[in-house]
Amino acid sequence: MSETIVNDSDRSPDDGFPPASTGSDVPGRGRKGRLGPTAVVLTVMAYLAPLAAAAGYIPLVIGFGNGLGAPLVFLVCGAVLALFSFGYLAMVRQVPRPGAFYAYVSAGLGKRVGLGSGALTLSFYLMSAMGFYIFGGVSLSNLLRSNFGLDLPWWLYVAVLGAIVFFCAYRGLEFNVRILGFVVALEITIIAAFNVVALIRGVPSGYSAEPFTWGAFTSGSVAVAALFAIAFFVGFESTAIYREEVRNPRRTIPLATYAVIATISLFYFVTAYCLIISIGTDTVVTDASADPAGTFNIALAATLGSAFTQIVAVLVVTSVLASELAMVNAMTRYVYSFGVDRVFPKLLGAVHKRHGSPYRAALLTNTLTLAGVVAVAVSGLDPQVGYGTLSGVMVFGFEAMMLLVSLSAIVYFRRNRGSGEPLWSTLIAPLLSIACFGWLLYFSAARLDLLLGTPTLLSPILFTILGTAFVVGFVYACVLAARKPDVFARIGRAVD
Repeated sequence: MSETIVNDSDRSPDDGFPPASTGSDVPGRGRKGRLGPTAVVLTVMAYLAPLAAAAGYIPLVIGFGNGLGAPLVFLVCGAVLALFSFGYLAMVRQVPRPGAFYAYVSAGLGKRVGLGSGALTLSFYLMSAMGFYIFGGVSLSNLLRSNFGLDLPWWLYVAVLGAIVFFCAYRGLEFNVRILGFVVALEITIIAAFNVVALIRGVPSGYSAEPFTWGAFTSGSVAVAALFAIAFFVGFESTAIYREEVRNPRRTIPLATYAVIATISLFYFVTAYCLIISIGTDTVVTDASADPAGTFNIALAATLGSAFTQIVAVLVVTSVLASELAMVNAMTRYVYSFGVDRVFPKLLGAVHKRHGSPYRAALLTNTLTLAGVVAVAVSGLDPQVGYGTLSGVMVFGFEAMMLLVSLSAIVYFRRNRGSGEPLWSTLIAPLLSIACFGWLLYFSAARLDLLLGTPTLLSPILFTILGTAFVVGFVYACVLAARKPDVFARIGRAVD
């Protein structure tokens, strides 16, 4: 028998319930759903940083992955994420709770594993945010040094970015959407312009159908290509985090999730192809492996002119800023859910009287992220190496959570057979998803050298943090079950 859910803040007018109350700074209240699918898609697309991803990761897929077959890898990864989403979105429909991974794993595998998974998710989100802050600080430092001769430490720029991000997070998601929408629109416009001109010109070697052949797809290492390409999708699942803030979540969340997956898959499929024909099928693999950081800028200059490389340099910084804001928004809602559940102090489950934002949770998550950046700066570690390591460990954590959530969907629907969901969504697709992410986890572990880059002491530290986070969450839930059963009952946003 499925458990009864009591969660007033999750109810929207479209669900047939009165909306949650607004305007009171108390735990679990005041987050009335107003956002539609477009707002959620823009927020998640900002998390994914389209321009920074195109410039930084597509050359890696080409140069170190499967070469000319790179475009097809993005379609394959999109198909894998779509498989995952069938089970995930069935959980969204049947378990009407905010909290995303935390809530759904709790519903499927129990509150102990659920709290452990919530702590694990928060940990790899923090690592992702730390990495992007470092990348943003270095990018802004390089931009100002090369154009204005301003030579200041990269971590000072991180402090500036952090202040901007907190201000926006404090103002709430509706305020953020305006900023994120503008930045994402600029990023997509630049990449779309590059794609259109490249397709029209077909320079320097003209059009080629080779990237769409089986021979190209299987050239090089498909596994390595998938390892890099899956990073483009990290954060797509955050659509469900905003359940309390959208209209009609049963419709909005699935629509936004599939829209994000389709957009990412097709967008980078086209962009990878355009990058290949812009550089030339004869030399692009060699060029991308020799200079992955500069390949996209070279193609951009050849296609749109050198002036655009400066525009892109500025937009990469704004892209990182928007992505960081989206990441902090996602982390904040995990901390907020922990606060509402009393797992964390209940004051973290409060929202702002005027803006309706979980501002205390935002302050904590941003502070923790910046503290991590300070630790990297004080250690003297090369920031580029630190960014690469943080990103690699984050991908590993993401893959582990995809597997856990798919397993949760199977277990939940085996226990709740009268849900009305099709067998495809409750068993077949989740099993295929487990197989895919199990393979990715195995390959990620086997090729940590590719995932993490330069070996440093930071790598074992970060993996220890991931593992410890899960264990601490699990053990803490066991303690709550014995000593505070009322709090234990709340885990997974089961009670508001």
